Amino acid sequence: MIRVLIALIVLGVAAFFTNPKPDAYETKARDTLQAATQEDLGQLDVGGVIGNAAAQLSDGEYENFFVASRYSLPTAADARVQCYGAFTFVNCSRTAAS
Repeated sequence: MIRVLIALIVLGVAAFFTNPKPDAYETKARDTLQAATQEDLGQLDVGGVIGNAAAQLSDGEYENFFVASRYSLPTAADARVQCYGAFTFVNCSRTAAS
């Protein structure tokens, strides 16, 4: 039992120190948003193109949960791209708004 507890503590400390910083999210979120804009252009979705272009002009919103983090572009309330990360890994995906 004590080994499991020690392993969890070590895992938590490792997650804390390898939590991705906002810079790691910035490029992946912008690349995901750019791909969404290109897809909207292909489908002639003018509203989506304008919304995604406006989102690219804004700064993202970074939330730190100590062992993991989230990045939303342009904001968490009106996100077009959501990114989650832990242990230096970042995964971004489009939302329904984009």
